[in-house]
Amino acid sequence: MLDTIALMLDQHQFEIRNPDRFSPSAAGLLMPPYYRLGARGYFCCVQNPTRTDLDAGCYLPRLTLAKRKAQSGFVLTLRIEFSAPKLVFGNNFDELRSRDFERVLAALRRSLDEMGIMVEEDTLRGARVSTIHYSKNVAFTDFTTCSMVMMELERIDLDRRLDITRTDYRNEGHAIRYHANTFEIVFYDKLKDLQQAQRSEKRGIELDYGRQPDLFLCPNRFVKPFEVLRIEGTRTKIKQTLRRLGDTREPTFAALFDASLAKDVLLRFWADIQKQIVLLGHIKGQRPEDLLASLAESLTRSARPSLLLQQLGLVLLIGSVGFRGAHAVMRRHCSARSWQRLKGRLKTLPVVQSTGFSALGVVGMALKAFDPVRMEAFYSSSARQADGRLHKLH
Repeated sequence: MLDTIALMLDQHQFEIRNPDRFSPSAAGLLMPPYYRLGARGYFCCVQNPTRTDLDAGCYLPRLTLAKRKAQSGFVLTLRIEFSAPKLVFGNNFDELRSRDFERVLAALRRSLDEMGIMVEEDTLRGARVSTIHYSKNVAFTDFTTCSMVMMELERIDLDRRLDITRTDYRNEGHAIRYHANTFEIVFYDKLKDLQQAQRSEKRGIELDYGRQPDLFLCPNRFVKPFEVLRIEGTRTKIKQTLRRLGDTREPTFAALFDASLAKDVLLRFWADIQKQIVLLGHIKGQRPEDLLASLAESLTRSARPSLLLQQLGLVLLIGSVGFRGAHAVMRRHCSARSWQRLKGRLKTLPVVQSTGFSALGVVGMALKAFDPVRMEAFYSSSARQADGRLHKLH
């Protein structure tokens, strides 16, 4: 549902009880002698969870206390960034529900108090949100693999305003990231990311894994096969996103902690992918002669053999290397305008929903259902028995 969120508080909304916990000490932002703000008129102090905290299973927010010049003088703000599931569960595989907000709110206030920050719960409830990550974990126990999903995603041709990058670890796809000016969405293999984070935190997509690898990489803890695809959408221009969804709520912590809103945001992006899943599935499941017949039927007048063969060649090329791969090949031999004209003709192809297996179809069903995922539902029988014995001892 909701993972990472960043709240912004103004100076009158919080109290720093222990400035020396920041690096450098926040005393120079709060009392004389003040730090020099420099040419940019900005200075910040940070307080992040330490490796010792994380290894001990103590998850804490990341704090940035910043002072900057403004027309009215100087402005002091506190940015509080945290993963809501990690605050409550110690991991972000278990997913929160909308009704868990008060539980998250209480955990956040306790963590801030431990870090020497005094903030009222009502202040946090109405705090302004600067960044929000809506997410969904999709667990596969049917021999679907995350690499299958990555391979299909790479074939999708999304709006040209989006960039697509891929990070590879060894021989398998690890993550695909779609990026635009107002949002970013990442699909990645959760378990592979944990393995990389064990070697070096800089190699993982996520930050502050802490003891999560102990949970997921423990032998025989989960049923087999077991893979987890993580979908995480990041929004910075939140008001713009709400307007596009026809939502008039204010972007406060309480208002945005909403499972239905998270579902709408992720499904809005998924709809662009869904339009092309059907076409690609149809291409992959058809013989060339059947595709040729479909192309001929889609024309309103008698087809020229040269046009049919041109479209057939394009369809087969896309079926082999995907839209982006076909574009990369064709742009060496034709203009961008010619490519767009060729691609536009494909929209008239009367495709039929593929009845074959599609890894993306599994992901789509999970997003539409949007049922909260809990780790214990995937424990192996031996792990369940071990947990049962542990509970009896306590």
